[in-house]
Amino acid sequence: MSQNGFYRDNPAKLTVVMEESIKLPDFASGVCFASAATGYDNATADVLNVIPLWKELEYYKEYQDKLKAYLGVEKANEILSEAVYSISIGTNDFIENYYTIPGGRSSQFTVEQYQDFLIGIAEDFLKQLYLLGVRKISFTGIAPMGCLPAMRTMNFLHNHGCNEEYNNVALQFNGKLRKVVSKLNRELAGLKLVLADAYSILLEIIRNPSKFGFEVADVGCCGTGTFEAGNLCNLDASLTCTDATKFVFWDAIHPTEKTYKIISDYLQMHSKEFR
Repeated sequence: MSQNGFYRDNPAKLTVVMEESIKLPDFASGVCFASAATGYDNATADVLNVIPLWKELEYYKEYQDKLKAYLGVEKANEILSEAVYSISIGTNDFIENYYTIPGGRSSQFTVEQYQDFLIGIAEDFLKQLYLLGVRKISFTGIAPMGCLPAMRTMNFLHNHGCNEEYNNVALQFNGKLRKVVSKLNRELAGLKLVLADAYSILLEIIRNPSKFGFEVADVGCCGTGTFEAGNLCNLDASLTCTDATKFVFWDAIHPTEKTYKIISDYLQMHSKEFR
């Protein structure tokens, strides 16, 4: 669940930077550097061989150079500093890495130590963005990962309910991230860094799905909805639901488009710092 990028004026203008079909004029509207299943930790990116966070930052630096060459330094710097950068990352560090890989990070760190390890990476990443001229950043923290359908599937001891241990880890991590946000806002002049609380709104949707027009919150729409994700999911699978708008989750990990829209609208409404 990683999405790192920025938008100007309208988030619907987000475009994928690595697509060869995208032309330079599109780069001035918005760019997405997301790599699904990545994390703060390089070891997380290695699990599914995806783009690590440090490489995404390198791509962003290349983008800056291209934008300045196309628009000129002054205009490009204006766009880069006025843009809002939306960053959602961290959940995979736990569900794809720490709690999944035997003999990996869980053998090297306690969960509290691993949180601190990731927080250190997050702080350094934010500082690097600041040095590159970034001034408006929205950080969403970690989702209530214990309530993802895949985590429920594995929660045999509690009748496949939400794994509250995992949820508490997410809350603890978000609390530590909030302290970093406050610290950097104090230390870095001109920075507007916001911790957008995606945890609470997604948990509210999961606990009260009918309030938001959903019927199913414990399994995904795709396939059995209990373990499938990514390439294992498609519309042609025999068990895939016929109406994804009734489901909070598309697969066992990712919310549906309707859920993302509700979360996005909520976060934009509560991001007064960028208005």
